[in-house]
Amino acid sequence: MHNMMHNMTDDEMIANHIVMRRGVCQYVRRVPEDLRAEFPFARIQRSLGTQDKRKAREAALELDRNWERRFAEARIRKGVGSDDIGGIARIDTAQWTWSDWEALALWLKLTLANDDWQVRLTGAPGRLLGANADIKSLPWRDDETVKQHIARGRVLAKMTVGAYTSDCVGDVQAHIRRLGVIISRTDPHFDRFMAACMAAELAYLDIFKQREGRIGGLDQPHPETVPGPWRQARAEPATAVPPSPVVRHAKQTADTEITLAGKTLADCRAKWVENRNKVKKKVRPSHLREMDSVIAAFEVQAKVRDIGAIRRRHLLAFRDHLSSTTDYAAGTINKKIGFISSLLGTALNAGWTETSLGGSLFLEVPQDEGGREPYSNDELATIFASPTFTTGYRNKQVKACGEVQFWLPLISCVHGMISSEILQLGPDSFKPHPDAPQIWCMIVTNAGDRRIKTLARQRWVPIRKELLDLGLLKLVEAARSQQKRFIWQVLSEHGDDVEKVSGYFSSYWSRFSDRKLMIQTEGTSLYSFRHAFQDALAAAGWPEEVKKALMGHAESGMTGRYGTKKKPRVVDIIEMNEAIQSLKWAFIGNVKNLHG
Repeated sequence: MHNMMHNMTDDEMIANHIVMRRGVCQYVRRVPEDLRAEFPFARIQRSLGTQDKRKAREAALELDRNWERRFAEARIRKGVGSDDIGGIARIDTAQWTWSDWEALALWLKLTLANDDWQVRLTGAPGRLLGANADIKSLPWRDDETVKQHIARGRVLAKMTVGAYTSDCVGDVQAHIRRLGVIISRTDPHFDRFMAACMAAELAYLDIFKQREGRIGGLDQPHPETVPGPWRQARAEPATAVPPSPVVRHAKQTADTEITLAGKTLADCRAKWVENRNKVKKKVRPSHLREMDSVIAAFEVQAKVRDIGAIRRRHLLAFRDHLSSTTDYAAGTINKKIGFISSLLGTALNAGWTETSLGGSLFLEVPQDEGGREPYSNDELATIFASPTFTTGYRNKQVKACGEVQFWLPLISCVHGMISSEILQLGPDSFKPHPDAPQIWCMIVTNAGDRRIKTLARQRWVPIRKELLDLGLLKLVEAARSQQKRFIWQVLSEHGDDVEKVSGYFSSYWSRFSDRKLMIQTEGTSLYSFRHAFQDALAAAGWPEEVKKALMGHAESGMTGRYGTKKKPRVVDIIEMNEAIQSLKWAFIGNVKNLHG
């Protein structure tokens, strides 16, 4: 629920499930979370064809009845009757007082906080769990989740309680249904309870912010500690009338025939790593961390751990959950689904399970998805006017990566290098060019087990003179004197794990640019510095050969792969240096390195 994005804040809310859009009343509501796998869509939207609000309410009431009936039928198809909610007897709330509903809202807040805690626990070290918990060791959530939480907080800050009630009641219901509680709009406490749920979600977002900021949020009690009538009902012997045999369809019969494998997705992960090691294929730590995060999120959402109980519908529900409650791109969702399907494929090959989940699990990726945008001149001015680049300020968070937060954006912007190339710079990467000793260069290479993105094995990139004045070579000499592989201290602190540090800084930069600098242009990221450099070269009139030589591009596009091969013009280091030094960067004269 807390990951849900809303597009209704600019519309006039009339009543539950009714909004006014472009002068016409619309019926809009979400499919309840527990039924997402039963419908091919996550959102219901229908024009009521009228501007008359009274007529719209009448039409919406009829649609409400129809959809409630369809949702009830869907639950029956799932083997869940009206008096039996997911195997839990439905609780009669007719005699509940406001204090009971208030306690339920508290339970909701703690449940949201607990779900986040469970995702983080996968990577939590022991020092986080002791009496004197080291909060700095709390695992981070991924960048997309953090962005989405920020966006959700902004939406809730502007949203009215009426809008929240209309758009989120289904998601609230999906959470409290696990207790056997069904909320009714006719209940006298309904509106106040939804307001309390909105407050609960806002409180959870504060907890999430504290956790990401490493300033608190660890002392949240478990939701089961909240006293409420649902606990008494669950403790008492079941007195509800057993559901009719007619309600229990083939789906339940099929589920009761499940043979548990006694294995979890974590076991599949270990087997996957074992298989990779056998064939001497590399296993990247960042890949495993992302895989662990997806496993935890899937198990929280699907509420299934044994792989023998996982069904195709669980993956489809997880996919639709990500699609409807997050702002993940289709490619990102497919990547996460791919983790789970790949692990289940490993289980199938290991003989732990017997049934394939089949194909067609992935979303179609739009042709224009993933486009990256360069930073504009105004955005570059904002970035390099920040205290990191003007007053010597350094963020002390682990993910800020020490001096990397100053040098990496600067090098990337004025040289067009990508972050992984910059992080892999070592003392041996800085030399005068043999043909022009007066020109100091950075050597981008895949020698020494370094990895670069382009096909070129090595390129020489002249160093912008302002970076020499700012003390870049002092950093190099310090690393050389200490016989370090890379020039960045943070890499030494993390076992020279480039992937890990790259992930850390990417996460930091995403939060820093979005929260501190308020740069929220869609498509911008660390890679935007490279695009800004490329645009600057083009604007200055430098030919394609110079751009390729400086940025390490192979032949441009498919045209370079086919047809007559013509050897490109060789670009000498003098011309490359002239290109680097001549680019007009308005900000660069104001950059100061007080740590140099």
